[in-house]
Amino acid sequence: MNGVLRWGRRSQGPLIAAALFAVLFIAFLILHPRGLSILVTTPAANQGLALAFAAMAQTLPVLTGGLDLSVGSVLALTDCVASHLVNGSTPQIIGGIIVTLLAGAACGFVNGLVVVVGRIQPIIATLATGAIFTGIAYWLRPIPGGSIDEDLGDLLTNETFGVLPTSAMLLIGVLLIVWLPYKNSTLGRGGYAAGSSEQAAFLSGVRVGRSRLAAYTIAGLLAACGGLFLALQTLSGDAQVGADYTLKSIAAVVIGGTSLAGGTGGVVGSIFGAYVLRAITGLLLFTGVSPLAQPLFEGVVLMVAIGLGALRMLANRNRLELLSAQETARTDTSKPLLRWVDNSVLIALVSIVVILLIGSRYLPAFLSGPYLVLQLRIAAFLGIVAAGQMVVILLGHIDLSIPWTMTVAAMTATTLVGMGGIWADLAMPLALLTGILIGLLNGFGVAYLRLPSMILTLATNAVLLGLAIIYTGGFAPQTKASAFMRVLGKNSDIAGVPNILWVWLLGSVLLVLLLRRTPFGRKVYAIGNRERAAYLSGIRTARVVMTCFVISGFTSALGGILLAGRLDQSYQGMGDEYLLPAVAAVVLGGTNILGGRGSYVGTVAGVLVISLLASMLSVMQMPEASRRIIYGVVIIAMLLVNGRGTRRA
Repeated sequence: MNGVLRWGRRSQGPLIAAALFAVLFIAFLILHPRGLSILVTTPAANQGLALAFAAMAQTLPVLTGGLDLSVGSVLALTDCVASHLVNGSTPQIIGGIIVTLLAGAACGFVNGLVVVVGRIQPIIATLATGAIFTGIAYWLRPIPGGSIDEDLGDLLTNETFGVLPTSAMLLIGVLLIVWLPYKNSTLGRGGYAAGSSEQAAFLSGVRVGRSRLAAYTIAGLLAACGGLFLALQTLSGDAQVGADYTLKSIAAVVIGGTSLAGGTGGVVGSIFGAYVLRAITGLLLFTGVSPLAQPLFEGVVLMVAIGLGALRMLANRNRLELLSAQETARTDTSKPLLRWVDNSVLIALVSIVVILLIGSRYLPAFLSGPYLVLQLRIAAFLGIVAAGQMVVILLGHIDLSIPWTMTVAAMTATTLVGMGGIWADLAMPLALLTGILIGLLNGFGVAYLRLPSMILTLATNAVLLGLAIIYTGGFAPQTKASAFMRVLGKNSDIAGVPNILWVWLLGSVLLVLLLRRTPFGRKVYAIGNRERAAYLSGIRTARVVMTCFVISGFTSALGGILLAGRLDQSYQGMGDEYLLPAVAAVVLGGTNILGGRGSYVGTVAGVLVISLLASMLSVMQMPEASRRIIYGVVIIAMLLVNGRGTRRA
């Protein structure tokens, strides 16, 4: 009896997820016109399998104390690989399947090398590698298409013996062949140990690096299983299919009871978590909720899940214990190449010169005054957004809600302008207030509930996306920017210099003064270097963290509003292209991704590198796929030079 109780306590997360799935699926069957039938269970099993594999893939890095933001990209890449290779004769099909799975494992191995050998934080490392994998997917499949063996697709998406969904049998097979041997192996136990306490694991003789490398490699293999099945299900490849899988895989992991701090959990709970999300989608459909509302519900589910996890942590630990558990060591052993000039800033400046010279070879006007002013105008929007991101990264956190904070703020402004009257006059202030409120939400969750910033802000981004889609019905608002927004975003009224550059200059001066000449700025750097020590010295760390996220929300909203002024409209996803460049600019400028070191002057240099690089690639007529790959490679290269650090103990 005691053994059963101990097993129940250890398996609490998966059991709760399984019970929740059972309740939701029963409700789904009650609402479904066909009820409990193989015609219902087989499609349900098929629709959740790719996400189940993605959730399994996400679980392994999380168990080691990391996170893989490239899961969706690997799934999309292998989906595209399969669309090229899984057809023809039987040997060709078998070979295509093997190559597809090996491609996923190779992606995971690359992630592991960057994280383990490069000693780059997993969140940023996989964000960058995800861009590379997405670029390769677009290179393989610029538009959806391909050819998959239809007989194999039918075989694996129907039933076994007429009673069991074949997809469920596949899932069980992967569990038995991949997960159980890994879990019971030395590498698997090492992954658990590394997630519980890396220092203790290392001192106990665990080969932490090898265990982490194995976890990321197998994660890539599992993501490839998802991409392969998706290709067999749709009989085609699509480079865009992975966009939603990363966030949903994280949600499934959390719902399944795996701790985001690492060390506890498993893939069984994540599988149930994935099917919980699919059951919610089915219930929403049969209860008459519009499919447009699904991103909102998914974001809310993730927020609730991580909120409950945070409450459990807060109930068992005091604030000082939480800070100790989340502490990260930071090292900076680099020697300046030139006195008074940070190496990263120097490298960025050299890169700017090289880009200008290369660009001028393809377009002589690249070095002309008007063309450079145009590039500065374009860079200003990124510079404003990157300012808030840098402040958050100085703390050792990150804000991944930038894209839809920009979009929602822009839509708020243009919608109010369209209403006319006093609302048009209040358009910009209320839109900026929207960004501030989003920052308050993120800041409160991170500062007081101790939620992981990357998870919370990802969930916030999903909620904002859902709200925007519900409001607009999936279309762009039929309104335009105000005259003042157009003046700031488009006009050049002072000395022929674009007004947006004056806004950027003013904001830059204020930010530099705030960080370098005020007690608040010193507190930000102190928290970034060692939050526990800052807290013990009397700094109200939670208040400072919240303020920094408010600044990020404000700058994101301002960037979105000004971008709407330049374009004279707002539209769905207008901020999507700013997240990776903003992070890249901050990193290229020398801000330590672990916090505590960096300057906005360096971020400005990084912004110029990113903007000029994009312009040069455009002049060279580089396709979008290649641009994504280059962005990812540049970020990783600069991280290897400037952003390396040691893990938390």
